[in-house]
Amino acid sequence: MRDLLDAVGRQRLSLGEYDADFYTTVESTDGPVLKTERMQTFREPGSPSWEAYADGRWEEALRIAAEPNPELVAFFEHLDQLGSGLRRLRIVELPLTPYLVWELNFLRYRAEAGEQIRVLDARVVREWEATAGPVPELMVVGGQAVYEVLYDASGVPVGAEKTVEPAVVAGCRSRVLSLLEQAEPFESFFRREVDGTRPGLPQL
Repeated sequence: MRDLLDAVGRQRLSLGEYDADFYTTVESTDGPVLKTERMQTFREPGSPSWEAYADGRWEEALRIAAEPNPELVAFFEHLDQLGSGLRRLRIVELPLTPYLVWELNFLRYRAEAGEQIRVLDARVVREWEATAGPVPELMVVGGQAVYEVLYDASGVPVGAEKTVEPAVVAGCRSRVLSLLEQAEPFESFFRREVDGTRPGLPQL
C-alpha cells in the first residue's frame, strides 16, 4: 500500500485535527471502516488500562479493560445504523510482545462491544513486505478517505496523513479487505495464543 500512498500528495493533520476529521468523515461513510495495525508495540498514555499494564499492575489492567464502556457500545451501534461497522486487521508476530499480550486482552472487550476483529500472522505478509514495505497503520473510511496514522519513535500517535484520491482509497480498501479474508477470527486466535498469558516486562 506504500506505493499507493506515496504516489499522491496528502494532507497532514495533527492528532486533534485527525480525531475531528475522522469522526466527521465517518458520519457520511458509504462503507465499512477498515483499520490496520502492524507495529508490535505502541504506547498509549491516557488509557488507564495501558497505564496499569505499563506500571506492572496486570490484574488491574485487566479489570479496567473489562469495565463496561457504554460510549464504545453506542459508537459501534451508531456505525451499524450507518451501515458501516469497524473492521480491524491486527497483524501479529510470534512470540507476542508484552504490549500485544495486553492489547489483545484489551481488544477482546472491544470485540464484545461490537468491533469486528481478525488476526493475521505476519508470516503471511512477509514476502510481500520485503518488496512493498511494512503494512502501514491505516484507517480506511468507506470509499471516501484513507488516513495513515503517524507515531513518534516511542509509539505514541502524533497525527495522520489523509488522502481522498479515489484510486488510492479504492486500492487500499481492496488490499485491506484481501488481508482480512486471509486472517483468523479474533476469538479463536485469542483462545489459542493469548488466553491466560501474562506479559513480561513492558517495552517502554
